[in-house]
Amino acid sequence: MADGWGDTPVAPPTELVLPRQYAPASQLNRADVKLRGANLSGENLARVNLTRADLSGANLERAQLIDAQMADINLSGAILTYANLTAASLRRGNLLGAVLMSATLNQATLSQANLAGANLTEAELYDANLTEAELSNTMLRRASLVGANLTRAQMHQMSANGAELYGIKGRSAQLYQAQLQGCDLRRADLTQANLTEANLTNANLNQANLTGANGTDATLQDANLTWANLHHATLTAADLQRAVMDHATLVDTELSGANLRNTSLDHATIQGSHLRDVLWHQTSVQGTQFCQVVGLTRLEKAWLRSQGAIIS
Repeated sequence: MADGWGDTPVAPPTELVLPRQYAPASQLNRADVKLRGANLSGENLARVNLTRADLSGANLERAQLIDAQMADINLSGAILTYANLTAASLRRGNLLGAVLMSATLNQATLSQANLAGANLTEAELYDANLTEAELSNTMLRRASLVGANLTRAQMHQMSANGAELYGIKGRSAQLYQAQLQGCDLRRADLTQANLTEANLTNANLNQANLTGANGTDATLQDANLTWANLHHATLTAADLQRAVMDHATLVDTELSGANLRNTSLDHATIQGSHLRDVLWHQTSVQGTQFCQVVGLTRLEKAWLRSQGAIIS
């Protein structure tokens, strides 16, 4: 089986790994060690130095890697189910296709790491640093990333349904076609994030910062955007049916062609925004402030006023 780096895995050296036994941490505690396909399940490797090590295809299930130093490590295809990597450093690590289901990576450093195609279902990544990490096609269903730093992370087509993303730092994150149904994104910072064609059905974006975000063709049905900041955001042709956007701020927001059918915009502020061809059917706009908006027809203005909107 390929190891993700173009080489064929070879058996680990017998002086380091014996059948169904584990090498002492003292032997593993060095940079550049090669342990492709090694069986290290359950091993205590806390604070071990595995910088630039090759553990591609290794079995590290339930291994203890707390505070381990693993910058530039190769863990492609490795099994890390239930492994504990709390505060571990995996900067620029190669975790392509790795299995990290239910793993603990709280406060771990994964900046510029390659996690493409990895499985992190139900993993814990509280306050983890994933700055500029590659997470395209990664599985993060029901994972917990509360407070994680995902600045400029690449998350194209990532599947994170039901994930806890409360308070994440996701400035300029790339979430093209990401699956984020039912995610908790309260207070998330998604400034200038790319959410084009992303699916955020039933997501909770209460008080989220979406300043300058691009949500063209995004699906936000039944989403909670109460008190959300959509300043300069682009929601062209976005599907916001039944979304709750009460008290949201939409200044210079692009909403042309958006579907606001049965959407609640009560007491929202809409200023300088483009509203051409918006579908307003049964939209709730009680106390909503429309100021210097572009694209509303005379009939639309009359209907919005009849529903309690204030247009100036």
